[in-house]
Amino acid sequence: MPWNDRISEAAYTSPGGTRMMFDYENVSRSTEKKTTAFDFPDADGTYVQDLGRSGRQYPLRLFFWGPDYDLEADAFESLLLERGTGVLEHPIYGTVDVVPFGSIKRRDDLKTAANQAVLEVTFWETIGLIYPTAQGDPASSVLSAVEAFNASQAEQFEDAVSLDTVGDRAAFKGSYQNLLDAAEAGLASVAAVQDNVHQQFETIDASINAGIDTLIADPLSLAFQTTLLIQAPARALASISDRLAAYGNLAASITSGNGASEGSVREANRFQARDLYASGYVTGSVLSVVNNQFETKTAAIGAAQTVLEQFDQVAAWRDDNYQALDAIDTGEAYQKLQEAVALTAGFLVFISFSLKQERRIVLDRARTIIDLAAELYGDVDGQLDFLIASNSLTGSEILELPAGREIVYYV
Repeated sequence: MPWNDRISEAAYTSPGGTRMMFDYENVSRSTEKKTTAFDFPDADGTYVQDLGRSGRQYPLRLFFWGPDYDLEADAFESLLLERGTGVLEHPIYGTVDVVPFGSIKRRDDLKTAANQAVLEVTFWETIGLIYPTAQGDPASSVLSAVEAFNASQAEQFEDAVSLDTVGDRAAFKGSYQNLLDAAEAGLASVAAVQDNVHQQFETIDASINAGIDTLIADPLSLAFQTTLLIQAPARALASISDRLAAYGNLAASITSGNGASEGSVREANRFQARDLYASGYVTGSVLSVVNNQFETKTAAIGAAQTVLEQFDQVAAWRDDNYQALDAIDTGEAYQKLQEAVALTAGFLVFISFSLKQERRIVLDRARTIIDLAAELYGDVDGQLDFLIASNSLTGSEILELPAGREIVYYV
């Protein structure tokens, strides 16, 4: 087949789904390699680090002609201005997900070609966001994902534990009670920050402790009660760092401990109890993020990294234990947890683009926090506490900031 038979129809489909064909002239594309060169003083030559490639760019000059050329050009220009990712059907280079990038130029040749318009646009290939973002209300989407996990985890827990003998039930109760005591100790201070959250936490805790013998015989209810207990403090008005630290430390206390060592029933039951709590702590971090108002890009991205790292640690720990027990993970609860984490990370990455960005200065002379806040933020009201907290200022520094002190601020 000759080359000209391999040329395809040229068209663009906007994010809204409208497809329009277009005429064109010579075409090209460009691709940048993501490379960095390092020259070392004691070595000849250059080390080039290869980090892959960027998205390809497709500059095109489009032509619209005929009796309705102006209307067709107007319509195509409107498609290019739609927000989001479109699809370019390139005549030579195939179908690509793209976003029109930079300037979109239009020229109407009224004198030399009265029925012709020329549009110049560069389409840039895009991979979209690394993590999915929730459509509509992101908090509701994450909450729905967490609720789906809770149901799936409870069902999996009920199917997985085996409590047929008195000895198995007694051993399981001991393992579970230890985990419950750790959760009480690790989350009580966070829950105590807000009265209604603390009351809910204490009520669920008392209910589990009072009915532990009955709940052991009903693993489904036990799992639901456990997740409600774990997730309650995530809605408290404690700082996001305190909430994430509490859940992260509790998860680490499980994942860094001794794993399953044999495939006995009691060992398998012990692992299921620990998995219930470890996975629950991840959802606690997820809900903490959703129930928080982020002010800075740094804080949002940092929270996303924390949640992802916690999830990765728990996931790796689960894999190791399933392998040690020679057991099969159905994966249903894990998939629901992964979805909740991915939605949360995507949401945080998305909102970070509209949040304040971090800047740093080093003071060239002693300053007071009042005049520094006025200089950096243009206002004192509401900014003093933020300036103190974001820089962890000490008592003496609140009175006077010394020369040479590095200050973080956000714009």
